[in-house]
Amino acid sequence: MHKLRQIFAFVAPYVKPYWGRIVAGVFFGILFGASNGLVLWATKTMLDRLVPPDAAAAPASAPAEGDGNWLAESAASVQSSILETLDPWLPQMGDPLTLLQIIGGLLVFPLLVGFRGTSKYLAAYCLAWASERVINDLRVTVFRNLSRLSIPFFNRATTGDLITRINGDAQLLQTCLASGVGNLVSEPVAIVSIFTGLCLIDLELTLGMLVLFPICIIPIIYFGKKAREATGKRVAANIDQSSLAVEMFSGMRVIKAFGLEGARVDRFRELSRQLIRQTMKTVRSREIVGPLVETVSMIGIGALILYVVHTERSMPDLVVFFTGIIMFYTPIRKLARLHVRIEEASVGAQRLMNVLDEKPDILERPQARPVTGLEQGIEFDGISFAYEDEPVLSGLDLSIPKGTKLGIVGESGSGKSTLINLLFRFHDPDLGAVKLDGHDLRDLSIKGFREQMALVSQEVVLFDLTVAGNIMLGQAGCTREQVEAAARHAHAHEFITALPDGYDTRIGERGATLSGGQRQRLAIARAFVRNAPILVLDEATAALDSKAEAEVQAAIDRLSKNRTVLCVAHRLSTLRSMDRVIVLSGGEIIEVGNFDELMAQAGVFSGLAKAQGIIA
Repeated sequence: MHKLRQIFAFVAPYVKPYWGRIVAGVFFGILFGASNGLVLWATKTMLDRLVPPDAAAAPASAPAEGDGNWLAESAASVQSSILETLDPWLPQMGDPLTLLQIIGGLLVFPLLVGFRGTSKYLAAYCLAWASERVINDLRVTVFRNLSRLSIPFFNRATTGDLITRINGDAQLLQTCLASGVGNLVSEPVAIVSIFTGLCLIDLELTLGMLVLFPICIIPIIYFGKKAREATGKRVAANIDQSSLAVEMFSGMRVIKAFGLEGARVDRFRELSRQLIRQTMKTVRSREIVGPLVETVSMIGIGALILYVVHTERSMPDLVVFFTGIIMFYTPIRKLARLHVRIEEASVGAQRLMNVLDEKPDILERPQARPVTGLEQGIEFDGISFAYEDEPVLSGLDLSIPKGTKLGIVGESGSGKSTLINLLFRFHDPDLGAVKLDGHDLRDLSIKGFREQMALVSQEVVLFDLTVAGNIMLGQAGCTREQVEAAARHAHAHEFITALPDGYDTRIGERGATLSGGQRQRLAIARAFVRNAPILVLDEATAALDSKAEAEVQAAIDRLSKNRTVLCVAHRLSTLRSMDRVIVLSGGEIIEVGNFDELMAQAGVFSGLAKAQGIIA
């Protein structure tokens, strides 16, 4: 019950918009459960009316233990009134058939079974309708929360794990809700209605049958725990398998170059075997409960036969009780399977709760100042920053007036990318402040100050959209004319118009159908259409060949006009047009000047330039 309460408490906020359908589903589920007792009563009634009159008069067929029993007397009174009303419609052995009895005899069970089936269908449909939407809303909420989390979270997480949480864990919950809520309502009602009917027929015998009930509970609890453990291991194997698939598809070029296909397939096969093992453990735990419950119910039926023979009860009593016990343990078997489903779903629910409990490291203050542009410049004031225990920047001071073009140079690990990450506030500094127009970024609207910046990086990120759709991502609501103008400025218009559908050509996942230079020029067009006053270039030409670099550099030079530029570069030749260049080492600025000044100093910058064949 604890797991069930945990799941219901988790999904409760998502259920509220669909409470009408859920109430309807619960109502029809109650009708379905109650219809089981109605079918049992109808079966008993019809069998009693089919017993020959001389057999019906035998003493053994009419037990007298109901005398003085308030429940039995009340039930007999109600039953007598109902039978009196239905008597003209029900055939009676020994009486001539009338038209009404023919109609009643033909329709009584079809009507009852039709009512039972219709209520079951409506309950299942309403609850499935609601559960699909509840889980969809939950997936969207999880996805939205993931989008709000800070970069460090994604550095810790694996793609396979995140995909499994959104799809696999939500699917476990959806399966439980779609079938579980209906069974949780209808099956207990069915148990109560059947139990009541059996009590009205023979209270002592029915209570005797309950001795077997606790025996059914033991395997339900035991195998439920087994299923939960197996589900947790199955989810872990699924995460590893999904992560491997993501790695393989994203790194296919390297995998083929190094001939790693066989090793990757072998690893995938091993993970698949682990997944199969854990899945089969879950299946065994789920499926073995039903046969155990059925076996227990058959013990009850055997005892019933002996009891009927010993007491010389009538055949209708035997048939009705035989049917009743089967019907009684059927919902118990369904509830046993539901218990296993709940244990499985609790694993997914807990993992989803963990994701939703994650909070971003970078938070916007309640009274954050809006940002409408860049007036003065950017300042790094006494910045110190470390990744965990590894210092990256130490006491860095840097002022970048508006309109300045700043080049940033340094060896790997010197803090170049960290400086850019702090500017976008992907991280907050441990000490000091990054300021925009004199205001600490922590006091500004995150969306507001990021709108003042455009990023063109070495790792070009394009989406499986059209060419125009990718460029439009730079600025919401931009027109087709603005898109084409941006593409012309980025020297991309010519190759775009040569594509099969021009600007409406889908470029595939990560722009796989384009060359490196073409992808980079689309990224520059996206920056053009953003029209932000601050341009950040993070090794934008590092992965290009000489011809593509020249084309992209021309587009970058045009994009840089009348903007404040921060350019992180490995190829120092791209920094000739910078107003100022800083050299980072060990998280500190060790050299400052323009390109020619640094070349003349014969310092670190000059040494790096000479290593690249650049001569002053």
